Amino acid sequence: MYAACFALERVALIWASGLPSFVLLAVTSIMTRFAPGIMMGAYLIASTSVSEFIGAMERMHLTEKIVIPLSVIFRFFPTVSEEYQAIRDAMKMRGITTFRSPLKMLEYRIVPLMISIAKIGEELSAAALTRGLGAPQKRTNICKIGFGPLDIFFFLLAIPCWVGFFIC
Repeated sequence: MYAACFALERVALIWASGLPSFVLLAVTSIMTRFAPGIMMGAYLIASTSVSEFIGAMERMHLTEKIVIPLSVIFRFFPTVSEEYQAIRDAMKMRGITTFRSPLKMLEYRIVPLMISIAKIGEELSAAALTRGLGAPQKRTNICKIGFGPLDIFFFLLAIPCWVGFFIC
């Protein structure tokens, strides 16, 4: 998907003109700028536990003022996704459909989700502090954190891509 948007962005710059060119260029430019970060974030959340993440951040000697909010955010998105699915399932059980009216969707799905989001944020912050993230003592971690052969391979693979991005 990223490669297609990147190619369409180049095509829109050369061949298209007018409003269609502007719309195509805007959409593909936004996708090529945000898609890599979103994909990396989704992969990080899917493949890393909170303990591994906190251990890695502490090993990089980041301050707790950064580690604690990031650990809360790390658990926030999967929890919000589960909450949205629960709201959707509750609507299905009650026989409420929102295909005909987008305003009803706003009322039935987004409003309960916004209320839940505020509650989830408070609960996750309290859970992080309860687990000792704000304690003055140094935390211990049993997760093995290191730079392995696969990391070196992808780092070396990224260097030509990065250089090629600035040359082209």
